[in-house]
Amino acid sequence: MPTPNEIILIVEDEAESRDTLRELLELEGYTVETAANGKAALAILENVEPCVVLLDLFMPVMDGLQVLDQLRADGRLATLTVLIITSAAHRAPAGLPVFEKPLDLDKLMRAVNAVC
Repeated sequence: MPTPNEIILIVEDEAESRDTLRELLELEGYTVETAANGKAALAILENVEPCVVLLDLFMPVMDGLQVLDQLRADGRLATLTVLIITSAAHRAPAGLPVFEKPLDLDKLMRAVNAVC
């Protein structure tokens, strides 16, 4: 069971997917922050250090690939664990765990629990 300070950031533009993930993770005892695009996620990351970021690749304003570039360029955020959630796994960058939509929630939870 997670400790109360284990925060997860969900970066997903689809409200229904974002809300479903939030509810599932909160039921597991995690604190959850959400962002509908990459720009909003980076603003949250100025004040919050999550144990994992669940990152969609295709979003308006700033997409997931742009967020990854920003994270890698920031010394404080470069080591954050990122799990990619996408409908286009073939577009995901190499070396990151990818969870293809529709999500296998059990598989995703195992990955989150292993990190957090």
